[in-house]
Amino acid sequence: MQIKLFGVRGSIACPGLSTVRYGGNTACVFVTEKEQRLIFDAGTGIRALGEELRGETLPLHLFFSHYHWDHIQGFPFFRPAYQEDQQLHLLSDHLPVCPQTILRQMTDPHFPVPGEVLKAAIDVLPIGQRCIEIEDLVIRTVPINHPGGGSAYRVDSEHGSFAYVTDNELFPPYDVETAYEEWVSFLEGVDLLLHDAMYLSDELPMIHGWGHSLIKQALQLAVDAHAKNVILFHHDPSRTDMHLDYITEQSREWMFMQKGFKSKVFMAGEGDCYTLNKGELYYKPAAYS
Repeated sequence: MQIKLFGVRGSIACPGLSTVRYGGNTACVFVTEKEQRLIFDAGTGIRALGEELRGETLPLHLFFSHYHWDHIQGFPFFRPAYQEDQQLHLLSDHLPVCPQTILRQMTDPHFPVPGEVLKAAIDVLPIGQRCIEIEDLVIRTVPINHPGGGSAYRVDSEHGSFAYVTDNELFPPYDVETAYEEWVSFLEGVDLLLHDAMYLSDELPMIHGWGHSLIKQALQLAVDAHAKNVILFHHDPSRTDMHLDYITEQSREWMFMQKGFKSKVFMAGEGDCYTLNKGELYYKPAAYS
C-alpha cells in the first residue's frame, strides 16, 4: 500500500517562501494498492494529483471527511473529472447530505464552469454499516468530532493498515460523536496513523470547540492505540517551515520519552510518500525536502 500526500494544510491554502518545504495546499491524500485508487479529500492539493493521474483510466474512489471549503475547493480543478473515460466514485459517511453536494460549488456566482460540463462518469457509492470493501481493501469509518459532522477512515489490506483522521477534536467542549476510548479501539495497532494536529497546547483557549486537536493529544492517541507510526497533519496556515521543524523535533523527543513505545513521528509534507509492505513502513520524502 502506498500513501502519498498532496495537501497537508488546514483552513486555507498558504503558498509562500516560508511554506515551501512542507507545502501550502489543503487536504488531499492518495492511497494506492494494486489497481485500487483511493483519494481522501479534495482540497487544493487535488489539482496536482489530477496532473499526476493524467492519462490513467483506473476507477477512482474519492472519500470525503466532510464538506468544509478547505476539503472540497480543489475539486473543480481535478483534471480526471473532465475525462470521458474516467470513472469517479464519491463516498462519505456520517454526514447529513451526500457527496454530490460538492458540485454545488460549481455554480454562479462562485465558479464560472458549471458541474454539467464534467465528462467523467461520476456516481455516489453508499457505505453501509460503517464499512465498505473495495477489492482487497476494507475501509471502515467512525464519525469525527467536528462542527457539522464528518468521517474518519481506516484502510486495511494484506500489506498493512492506514488511518485518515482529520478535523477531529479529541476532547471537544460539546457532546462527542466518538469518545476517546472509541478512537483508541478503532485505531488499535494501525501501521500508519495520519491525524489532525493543528494546534499547540497554549492555543487551546482560543480554539477550543473549533473541531481540531492539539499536537500532544494526537501523539498521546498514537501511544494509547499502539499505532506504529504517526503523521501530524492539517497544519495551521500560520506555521512556517521552521516552526514545523521545531514542532517535529519536540514531538519526537516527547515520543522518545514514552517508555516502551517506538513509534516514528512524521510531519506531513506535500509530496511525501509512505509505503506499507507486510506492516513495514518505507518513507520517501519529497524531492525538495
